[in-house]
Amino acid sequence: MKQRDTLLGIGLYGWVVLSLLLTSCGGVSQAQESTIANKNAKMTPKNANGCGKDSEVKAGDSEDETLTADPKVANGNSMRDYYIHVPTGYNKTQSIPLVLVFHGTGARGSDMEQVTGLSQLADQENFIVAYPQGLKDNNGQTFWASIGTTQQGIDEIRYVDDLLDNLEQSFCIDEQRIYATGFSNGGGMSWYLACNLPERIAAFAPVSGNFYDLDTGCNIKKGVPILDVHGTGDTVVPYMGGPAPEKPDLPLPSVPQWLNEWAKRDHCAQGPNTFFQSGNVTGEEWIRCRDGSSIVHYRIEGGGHAWPASLGGSPSASETIWNFFKRHPLVYS
Repeated sequence: MKQRDTLLGIGLYGWVVLSLLLTSCGGVSQAQESTIANKNAKMTPKNANGCGKDSEVKAGDSEDETLTADPKVANGNSMRDYYIHVPTGYNKTQSIPLVLVFHGTGARGSDMEQVTGLSQLADQENFIVAYPQGLKDNNGQTFWASIGTTQQGIDEIRYVDDLLDNLEQSFCIDEQRIYATGFSNGGGMSWYLACNLPERIAAFAPVSGNFYDLDTGCNIKKGVPILDVHGTGDTVVPYMGGPAPEKPDLPLPSVPQWLNEWAKRDHCAQGPNTFFQSGNVTGEEWIRCRDGSSIVHYRIEGGGHAWPASLGGSPSASETIWNFFKRHPLVYS
């Protein structure tokens, strides 16, 4: 029987992770900050066209929205959906970050608002959260074509590109602070985007991600910051790779193998280094990577297929991901 991502009742999972300190896990040194500043000074990002415009979504609200799509690359659909939360402190004249959150198989974007608590965090930290919505597969389950257009001819890169254009035209978004995270198939979507949209999205944080080989390959030309979370007891997306129950014909790499491949792409000079060990949780990092990027991994011994509800009580998993994002603005290649 084909397994699907479980998003309800995730808070019951007993994952506990030591708090991520700002001074650990791939922090940016003064020299790296100088490099980033110099690179960014050479490129001027597009104007945030949504600045100064009145938003149809009121500050503090979460709403379903639609986006025009090309049926030829959207499995016959002329519209695609997404769910969005605008923070309570939103000011149409002040550009703020955007976080994209991708759901797992069989779920909806709005489910991730409850699972992650990111909308509440957005109110505290003043960023916009968009929860994109996947289309349905041949079995009627929502999913992400995170391998490439060979999956029902769906072009997810086109969808995300169009979604970002739409959001940037509708809201005052800081285009150097756009980020992506996701759970399971949504984590795999984060990996797909890291390889294909690193010029628009600054950093990525897959949780229990399924990292199948991509149709396009992954040949990045800049440093791409990655934070990864995965449990060794995951039976849906096995930590050590091999055939996955959901797609036994598409074997997965082990998570350590996938991370080491990223370290090579990012030209990291050192790692993996263990920056903490507590109970069943180990934190590893690769540092001195190109363009000030870094790679961070949380390995939870015995941890299952779930978004961690808490990280040692404080900060939460979502706060840890957000703190990582804050340290990594977009670097232009």
